[in-house]
Amino acid sequence: MRLIIAAAVGGVLVLCCGGVTIAAAVGGGDSPPARSAAAEATAAASVPAESPTAAPSVEITTAAPTTPTPTTAAPTTTTPKPKPKATTKAPTEPKVSVEQENAIRAASDYLRYQAFSRSGLIKQLEFEGYPRKIATQAVDSLKVDYEKQAAKMAKDYLDNQPFSRSGLIKQLEFEGYTHAQAVYGVDQVM
Repeated sequence: MRLIIAAAVGGVLVLCCGGVTIAAAVGGGDSPPARSAAAEATAAASVPAESPTAAPSVEITTAAPTTPTPTTAAPTTTTPKPKPKATTKAPTEPKVSVEQENAIRAASDYLRYQAFSRSGLIKQLEFEGYPRKIATQAVDSLKVDYEKQAAKMAKDYLDNQPFSRSGLIKQLEFEGYTHAQAVYGVDQVM
């Protein structure tokens, strides 16, 4: 809806139309410096009707819309990004080289026929020509109970020669067993 209001006040014509205010002073003379709309309206209201010195001027202002400003921003909706499709691949085991497979087989074979400590088995594989890294990986890939291996080796030693308890523990430690593994092994046969 547009409302047009026209009024003449003391030689100033004021028109209001849809938020636009036009003020024009009627008269002659030099024009004064430009003023703001509020100053112009105040000046127009205070100018007497018979003022012969009013300068002709035209000012156009637009009123800002009077819609209330929200205090909080409206929530914005975002479209979620589509998730990549999951592939159902079976987990793959790390690839083992032929040399690593052979070292694992050799370590397993040695453990079937003879008792070994971890370090003793690694040394045996190195003696066979396997690099230390591959020999260590092969031995560590096997599930070996080294306490049982110590007991088996202690029995083998006692079958071939006599040992004191402390002498057999020292012999098993020399073979690469930890002190706890050697004590466990000796305790199983003595």
